[in-house]
Amino acid sequence: MSKVSVIIPLFNKEQFVEQTLQSVLDQSYKNLECIIVDDGSTDNTRDVVGEYVQKYPGKIRYLFQKNAGPAAARNTAIKNST
Repeated sequence: MSKVSVIIPLFNKEQFVEQTLQSVLDQSYKNLECIIVDDGSTDNTRDVVGEYVQKYPGKIRYLFQKNAGPAAARNTAIKNST
C-alpha cells in the first residue's frame, strides 16, 4: 500500500485548518502523512495545528517558514515528504 502525502500550504487560516485536518484524518485510506507548511501566519494557526500534531504524532507534520508565497510553501512540503 503506497503512502500518500497530503500537502497543505497555509497562511493565517486558523478558522479553517481544524476542519481541513479533520477531513484528511477522516479519509478511508489511512496510509498517509499530512504536511502543513505555515507560510508566516500571524494568527493562532500554529496553536490549532499543534494540538493535532500532539494528538496524531507521526501522521501530521508542521513546518513554519517566513512568508514566501504558496508555491514556495508547496515546494517546502514536497522536499519534506516521504
